[in-house]
Amino acid sequence: MYRMSSAGSWQPPRVSNLTHAALACAWPAMALSALLLLPFLHTPFTIDDPLYLAEAQHVLEDPFHPLAFDVVWSFDVETRISNLAHGGIAEPFFLVPTVLAGNAEWVAHLTEIVALAIALFATALLALRLGLDRRGATIAALLAGSAPAVMGMAGTAMPDIPAMMYTILGMERLLAWRDGRKWHQCALAAVWLSLAALTRIQTILFLAPAFVFLLDGISAPEIRSSFRAGFARFAPVAAVLLVVPAAIWLAADPLTLTDAITIQQTHSSLRPILSNVLAFFAHWFLMVPFTISWLLLRWRGISWRLAVLAIVGAAIVASRFGWAAFVAAATALVFTDILLDAIRRRDRAQLALGLCLLPALPLAIYVHLPCKYIVPSIPAAAILMARILPAARPAARRWLPAAAIAASLAVSLLVLIGIRDLARAQRRAAQELVAPRVLAGERVWFTGHWGFHWYAEAAGAQPAVWLGDVPQPGDTVVVSKIDAYLFVKKWTNKRIIGRFTYDNPGRVMDQNAGAGFFSNSYGYLPWVWSKGDANVFEIWKIE
Repeated sequence: MYRMSSAGSWQPPRVSNLTHAALACAWPAMALSALLLLPFLHTPFTIDDPLYLAEAQHVLEDPFHPLAFDVVWSFDVETRISNLAHGGIAEPFFLVPTVLAGNAEWVAHLTEIVALAIALFATALLALRLGLDRRGATIAALLAGSAPAVMGMAGTAMPDIPAMMYTILGMERLLAWRDGRKWHQCALAAVWLSLAALTRIQTILFLAPAFVFLLDGISAPEIRSSFRAGFARFAPVAAVLLVVPAAIWLAADPLTLTDAITIQQTHSSLRPILSNVLAFFAHWFLMVPFTISWLLLRWRGISWRLAVLAIVGAAIVASRFGWAAFVAAATALVFTDILLDAIRRRDRAQLALGLCLLPALPLAIYVHLPCKYIVPSIPAAAILMARILPAARPAARRWLPAAAIAASLAVSLLVLIGIRDLARAQRRAAQELVAPRVLAGERVWFTGHWGFHWYAEAAGAQPAVWLGDVPQPGDTVVVSKIDAYLFVKKWTNKRIIGRFTYDNPGRVMDQNAGAGFFSNSYGYLPWVWSKGDANVFEIWKIE
């Protein structure tokens, strides 16, 4: 059963072989996620997969400068990829096996499945270290592994599942260091957390909850005693703060030497902050079975004053953002409850886990805040849910986890099908609209990104730009309308000679229907059933 110290911090259970116990707890989640993902093993590359694949190709030539090459992407101009990346120098190495296997889609997806399995094992292990029994650890792994945000990203070749894996491995080793004080535990905690930050830069903010975990407790006397005992206990945090900037500096593109802060400023502004903040909180309601479950379990304990404040705030914001304001307000209420309750009860573990939910929030100044940015935080949310289940009524303890997992798996399946259909449409467009024209001897350009970029370039076309080496009269340009950027907006000397639609009714990206699994600029929903045009491609003849 659960055991709590007088200070309110959870103590690790007495398990003779913690690793074996964690594996026993995690295997249902590992098996279930693999069972859902394996049918999608041959899903084509999509969304930002081409960027990371290009980086993986480059590191085989220059492993010490992973981001030192040219690319045409966001602004339809040729630029260094180091001007687009956020210090993610560890990202490309994860896809090296895929590149060595001839860019086989199944290798990339199998690699994601393995990374997810490791992350779920680490989730169960961390749950046991925090005092959960085996049932609680099993539920935590199942909740994390079934979340639509997790499953959807595991269906791509992007680095969010690896970032989740590195983060949870690092936090688990951090607790092992706290309890065991063996230097190899300290070193591994620093390595895993550094790799997380070098994969998704916002994960460096997990150092805040890591710091809390390393304290003796969160009461004033316990905090003071933590520092009187010396600073050696905080060595993993200090090491990450030294290693990450040093690694980014050493691996910087020698032609640009652009730092992560400058890049963030280039792609950031105050304009999308409110929309992104709403998206951040809405993701926890729509992409993860967290907010609804917490409200069902904790509604009696939540302050009615906070609830009224959340409803009033949502009503004000709803005049601009509609229903999403109420969804976001529900999550904001839950997060506030978690943190205030942890402080009130002096619960170090709950406070640290609550802080683990927040690292993606500062990205609200970025151009968008998709659900992929919260993926590294989802294991912490799953553990929080598992921790409060014993205090719930017996009926809730029985049906709520099963209902949350079942609902998550249903949405995850729809998301995976939507991702597959989107990717297939873009690969098919490259095969049918680009490849035949290249073979016929036409000079073919393409504009559009996502998977279409990868397959159109593989078919022999080159990306169209509006500055520099631009298309000439008589050239052909194949245009992807779903993600059209500056070239389409700026280029006027053309004649449209064809228009093709590759439609599927279930969609993860549809601006008109409000589906934006990969970008909240398209909408807040993870999936929609829609009959409007999507995946539209045009054939231009340049005049």
